[in-house]
Amino acid sequence: MPAKNARLAELIEQANATLAQDGSAPTKKNINDKLPDLATELMLEWLVAEKRFDSQSQQVEYWLSRFYEELFSDEQPDTSKIYQRFSLSLPRAAYLCRLLRARRMAQWRKAARQELQTQFERNRKKAEEAKKAGQDHIQEFDISLSSGAADELRVIYDRMSESIAEHERPRPPRAKPGFGNAKWFSVPADTLLLVLGTLKGDAK
Repeated sequence: MPAKNARLAELIEQANATLAQDGSAPTKKNINDKLPDLATELMLEWLVAEKRFDSQSQQVEYWLSRFYEELFSDEQPDTSKIYQRFSLSLPRAAYLCRLLRARRMAQWRKAARQELQTQFERNRKKAEEAKKAGQDHIQEFDISLSSGAADELRVIYDRMSESIAEHERPRPPRAKPGFGNAKWFSVPADTLLLVLGTLKGDAK
């Protein structure tokens, strides 16, 4: 019996380390608190034939959706993280990522907007200093965003532009060459501050 418990403890430790890669503090806490119960529930659902699917692909999609609901609740589905955490091929991880985003678009959009706000807030102080110096239309910041956050930035900029006279519109963020799934943008300081103001207004 002790040997079996030791084996289970070893597997849980390995799973915790694998799933927690690049995870936030809330994600790591969820994994530590909920993983054993979630894994047991998923296995028992299969065992009693409550949740069985016609293909392994459907099974994996369902299991991933449960992991994102229970453990990665503050994240958007991300191809690189799915590839890294679940040892799936990169094309397979990309396919599952698209399916998960389509399934719960409202939830992922909320996470994407939060990511956008977090990334922009990191540069707020310097942007405000540039504005005081009259350089906010010149100063730019390089910012990395996920695909979902990049989409939210485009939506917010288009919405802002509709309510501002053409000659007063801030310069749009400029897409830069990137690598992997991250999208890089050069964002003018005045645009950054306007986007943050819009996000704050939407949150009220």
